[in-house]
Amino acid sequence: MPSTALDDALDVDSSWMALPGGTSLVEAGEPASALYRLVAGRLAEVETVTGDAARVTAVHRPGAIIGAAAILADEPYRTTVTALRDSELLAIPADRVEALMRQNPEFLTEVSRAALSRMGAVTAADQRKSSILGFVSVCDGVAMRELVERLARAMRALGVKVAVLGAEADDSPPTLLTALEAENDYVLMACERRELKFATYSGRQIDRLILVGGANTPLPDGPITFAAAAIHRHHLLDFLLVQPAGAEHPAGSDRWLSAAPASRLFQIRDGDGADMARLARIYAGKSVGLALSGGGARAYAHMGVAKALARLGVPIDFLAGTSMGAVIAAGLAMGWDLAELDSRIRQAFVESSPLSDIAFPLLAMTRGRQVDHRLETHFGDTQISDLWRPFACVSTDLTTGGPYIHRRGLLWRALRASLSLPGVLPPVVEDGHVLVDGALVRNLPVDVVREQHDGTTIAVDVAVSEGLKPDDLLLRPSGWRWLTSGAWRKGPPIVSVLIRSATLPSVTALAAARDSRILEIIPEVEGVGLQDWDAYDTAVTAGYEATMEAADRLKDLEI
Repeated sequence: MPSTALDDALDVDSSWMALPGGTSLVEAGEPASALYRLVAGRLAEVETVTGDAARVTAVHRPGAIIGAAAILADEPYRTTVTALRDSELLAIPADRVEALMRQNPEFLTEVSRAALSRMGAVTAADQRKSSILGFVSVCDGVAMRELVERLARAMRALGVKVAVLGAEADDSPPTLLTALEAENDYVLMACERRELKFATYSGRQIDRLILVGGANTPLPDGPITFAAAAIHRHHLLDFLLVQPAGAEHPAGSDRWLSAAPASRLFQIRDGDGADMARLARIYAGKSVGLALSGGGARAYAHMGVAKALARLGVPIDFLAGTSMGAVIAAGLAMGWDLAELDSRIRQAFVESSPLSDIAFPLLAMTRGRQVDHRLETHFGDTQISDLWRPFACVSTDLTTGGPYIHRRGLLWRALRASLSLPGVLPPVVEDGHVLVDGALVRNLPVDVVREQHDGTTIAVDVAVSEGLKPDDLLLRPSGWRWLTSGAWRKGPPIVSVLIRSATLPSVTALAAARDSRILEIIPEVEGVGLQDWDAYDTAVTAGYEATMEAADRLKDLEI
């Protein structure tokens, strides 16, 4: 390919410069002092939003031209340009650039084209793609290189190209990583606990930091400074906790989230192939998330969806739910198999109404003790951070007037908050916040799942297929027979009115969140009332059939 006027100028008039990862090339507000071409490494443009909060507005890869717009407009930089990893650049002083633009129309055209190209080059996928992952051990009990090599093999089985680097690559020039990125989809850097020099080097190169600990690893004294430094450089942070082979339940994971503001926490069992395959899907961008809506008894359909996904061989890597959808999602996140989950849902909700402890309605129609007891019986003292799969549920915060996303804390209490339909169950008070049913603001938490991963999210909504009908407002049976027959245990018709009113927001949730990475499943649950707690099998069948009808679309998932 013939050289351009810009290429010629860079050959003759530029000087070479090195920029260590985490170092700023220019600060927002500074005048343009040079025109740069990125030769190796990666740069990000960072914009301050409010206070110390910042967001990445652009990511530059080798070949990118930086500074063209600022020079042409004769304006200071609007963003801070920072090296995401060790980088090398060629720089032409701004006064020389201005002289060349006056002398050479072709050079002016190419600089203008570079400025315009920069304005249209940024995509959301480009910004968040993590192609260099740094795995840093924080304990002696995890053989980091061995673990990362196993992860690389599992990722390659998914059809992606992966390279692994250890301490032998310490202080390698930026051109090495640039070449590896060109040849591979991902580069994994494995750093043992005592390889402090390599850890420092890795911290200057990575897009995402993964701190790896064992089940009983003691926390470092004070904050995890390495993690804080990585976050300051706008790196993403995960925790990966390696549990003993055959471990039944993790424990004590919440302490890690208190030590550093990780965005995600993953649990795997040592030597477990299924757990490693799940981790590979996550880091290869081929994970599957499941978002389950609320909808009273109709949410039983989610069980049918889970059964069909298992039959089709579709894994579930991330989970979120609202109200009854949260309960079923939590059971899957616990690691219960489908038979156990089926049995527990029947015991807790199907065999007798969970809303039978009618109370004088000062705060709600029921005392909520039945629901409390059943949730605590089945979920015990499990913390959300100790679940095998990442999980979140949604409640509505009446204190702030917005959604409350539960990613930490006691699982059954979070579920109780998400279930607390105003007027039916008493609110939950948590850390000074009054929490009620999440359906009021986020009945289908698609976005809660999507923000956690880059794969496909399956969104299951049981609240949009059939609304409330006039007959639903009648007592069945009527009069005193409503009391003597025991039908009162389901609650009066006002409960259906309240549930339907709460689930209306999900009607527009899918349209607002629609993109190519969302697969919608809407079970046809006609005939199942919002309070038909004994219509379990009918709803499960509807969910199963709706999922099997989507089998062709599910086969197209990149897993």
